[in-house]
Amino acid sequence: MARDRRCHAILPHSLLFFPVAISRAVRVKAWIISDTHNHHLQLSVPVDVDLVVHCGDESDTGDLALNAKESQAFFEWYSALSVPNKIFVPGNHSIAIEQGLINPADFPKIQFLIHAETRIEGWRIFGSPFTPEFFNWAYMKTKRELANLWQSIPQGIDLLITHGPPKGIKDLTHDMANQRMIHVGCPSLARHVRDRISPRLHAFGHIHDESDIGNFGTKIVGDTMYANCACCDLEGRIQHNGIIVDLEELPA
Repeated sequence: MARDRRCHAILPHSLLFFPVAISRAVRVKAWIISDTHNHHLQLSVPVDVDLVVHCGDESDTGDLALNAKESQAFFEWYSALSVPNKIFVPGNHSIAIEQGLINPADFPKIQFLIHAETRIEGWRIFGSPFTPEFFNWAYMKTKRELANLWQSIPQGIDLLITHGPPKGIKDLTHDMANQRMIHVGCPSLARHVRDRISPRLHAFGHIHDESDIGNFGTKIVGDTMYANCACCDLEGRIQHNGIIVDLEELPA
């Protein structure tokens, strides 16, 4: 049975608002952001949201000590947000978390989902930081490893959060060799999301807007809304303030 979804108006300042009509008694409004790359203080925090989700890449540097310092500052800010529920899924720039310099236990107000599931107000939420190999960054896996990881994500997930996109959806960039536009998302993630997991919402970041490419935003395919929530463009400048999704009346 097809799920009824209604997309309402785009708000100014690159903050997208999408009421998604699904059936659950508890209303949850989520602010979803990603790839803030040390520029989180430039964001405008919305009021009256129940959940904030960050899809990874809070820091911007490959230097481990500096990465830890930047991440510490971000998580202090994130913990202090006046939002009752906070989720963080690391990204490839979250090297201080992967290397143990940032301990999630030090931030008890944040739920860190590192290929793990949680429930908030009856919602089943799964987060995974892993992306295809690209240079020497954090949480990167081979194609075979990724296929096995996606297989372990259970069905029945309402909100899937991954750092990287599925192949073919909001994942355009220029080939480094010839500058042609290519899709760089994960093929096996795309198959599992489409054919098996079938979440209500799949949120991610990782692939940024470029001067002639717009990846930020949402796209509905089948029964899933996909959302690229990367706030910074490829030059590392904040261009978007995230996406607000209002989800109502999902099944328990």
